[in-house]
Amino acid sequence: MRIGVVSNAYHPDIGGVETHVKRLCAGLIAAGDDVEVITQHATRSVETVDGVVVRRFPLTVPAGNYRLSVPLWRWLRAHAAEYDVLHAHSYHALAALCAALGNRTPLVFTPHYHGTGHTRFRAALHPLYRPLGRAVMHRASAVVCVTSAERELVLRDFPAVATRIVVIPNGTDPRPAPSARPPRTRRILCVGRLEQYKRVDRVIRAMTRLGPEHRLDVVGTGPAGDRLRQLAADLGLAGRVVFHGRLDDAAFESCLSSASAAVSASEYEAFGMGVADALAAGLPTVATPIPAHREVAQLAGDSAWLRFADPDDESALAAALAAAAAAGRTRPAILPTWPDVVGATRDVYAAVAHRTAPAAGAVTP
Repeated sequence: MRIGVVSNAYHPDIGGVETHVKRLCAGLIAAGDDVEVITQHATRSVETVDGVVVRRFPLTVPAGNYRLSVPLWRWLRAHAAEYDVLHAHSYHALAALCAALGNRTPLVFTPHYHGTGHTRFRAALHPLYRPLGRAVMHRASAVVCVTSAERELVLRDFPAVATRIVVIPNGTDPRPAPSARPPRTRRILCVGRLEQYKRVDRVIRAMTRLGPEHRLDVVGTGPAGDRLRQLAADLGLAGRVVFHGRLDDAAFESCLSSASAAVSASEYEAFGMGVADALAAGLPTVATPIPAHREVAQLAGDSAWLRFADPDDESALAAALAAAAAAGRTRPAILPTWPDVVGATRDVYAAVAHRTAPAAGAVTP
């Protein structure tokens, strides 16, 4: 099949959606599909990355949270019919709206839906955007959620998609075996885009309650990066909180294999890929008790070392981190793999490929 994947950003940009799209595209290529990514960037370019054609269109509105490329929309309007299916990602970005308007190619939509904005201003705008979001949901032949928790949020706000919604959990990748030597430094891994709602600041503050043998490795970039670095410096943690920025796959695997524990203090997640990847590597993990994280815990099973902690309780979070870092590696959790995700997604594509209007019946995994 020829698949057009529409995303707000793409590798090497980092984030949960970007990682999801990159891994999905790699699996589709391996399965023999013809895949093109249609995305936005500061400048126009076309390149092939690991077999995926990546078309980047220049931004008309470069604002960080409201990026919009009119050339992307115009190109889709003219060329969408060349694809068997368009697969748009993220309700919280305007690129999905471009995929939904001006063409009749069957559309699959993965909203990565949080149900609100991540600042007071964005939360206030969220209800105003809902009619546009409803247009994308109505246009989609199938809506793919990554957890049942996300599905319930979508149905709460868009009940009309009930017959077209399917849950396909995110996948994990095989992980290298950790070093056999017990680490002298207990390294705690925190992975994700540096946004306010990820609450990395709570984790940094909790580090002040841990001994000097503990180190926090922060992997990711984002608008909160400078503020978080300043916070670590102000708390006297500059040497114990290390900001790695964006890492390539090899560097990230090295960081993961040397970690003693992992943490996610995020307030909103559609899935929680950082938690799933850590558990798949056998890393003791501390996470916020949000519905998405609880669902990942159910997928991982009772053998996974996972503790829930409230990031607003600094003492409780620090105690959980200390326990996780001291626990030692466990057997890797058995979670859905990316080949599982790709197979289920291709079934959805096959189900909608010959439709030009929203489906009348349910699509099931």
